[in-house]
Amino acid sequence: MKRIISYLIFLFVSSFTFAQTDGIRKGINKIIKGKHATIGVAIYDTQTGNTLNINGDKHFPMQSVFKFPIALNILTKVDKGKMSLNDSIFITAKDLLPGTWSPIRDRYPEGNIKMPLSEIIRYTISQSDNNGCDILIHLLGGTSTVNSYISSLGLTEMKIKKTEAEQHITPSAQFYNWTTPTCAIQLLRLFHEKKILLSDSRDFLFKTMTETSTGSVKTEIPQDVIVAHKTGSAFFPGSYVVNDIGVMQIPDNHTILYAIFIMKSKESKENNYKIIADIAKVVYQQATSEISK
Repeated sequence: MKRIISYLIFLFVSSFTFAQTDGIRKGINKIIKGKHATIGVAIYDTQTGNTLNINGDKHFPMQSVFKFPIALNILTKVDKGKMSLNDSIFITAKDLLPGTWSPIRDRYPEGNIKMPLSEIIRYTISQSDNNGCDILIHLLGGTSTVNSYISSLGLTEMKIKKTEAEQHITPSAQFYNWTTPTCAIQLLRLFHEKKILLSDSRDFLFKTMTETSTGSVKTEIPQDVIVAHKTGSAFFPGSYVVNDIGVMQIPDNHTILYAIFIMKSKESKENNYKIIADIAKVVYQQATSEISK
């Protein structure tokens, strides 16, 4: 009898979960249908525990999304007292490579300056500074350290092997830094559930991610929705990569974690950004429709 009851409960919960996610899946499939691109999406509703995956186990190049685990690794060192956000880091002219996206270099073209670690993290996350990213990797001791950190979290479907400079020299190197949408959600859950950083570090990084100035994920949702996210993109002719992962907080404290990855896209740059914006809109609308029930 107990087995029958448990089975009936399982069927009820499964049916309820399917009903909740069916609308969002249909909405996303409508957006991506006919697009000349490989698109992966993973969603996790922190209130209901509902999940959704479309190509969730496929490998996607991370591009600048890899700056998120790098920042987590740095802040773990801060939490352990091995570094401080107030540490003054000397940045040489050689650290500021030309021909790559770098607001730090644009502001300090001659280099040879001291900058607090906190500011380097802000530049790296909020403005996706490539030189700032490689400075952080150097402080950690290289990509192997970051890879070891990721493995220590139990994440097997995320690898970081190349710096921004190495990817700039050899564009195909981007595929050495990869993850799956599902694994990206796992990392976001650890971050959101406060399992990998102390409160001060977690709050600092969350605020920094809300200040992200890149990407399109916020363009089709209301301004009072808080989005803490990290973007990543590369625009090689005929093969675009556009990514966005983050935490979406709806005003009633309903929180959705999302990971959207686009690769091998032959769509225009504008269309790729619109895909992400439209998916975010569907996620928001579905979340708010569940709240109102």
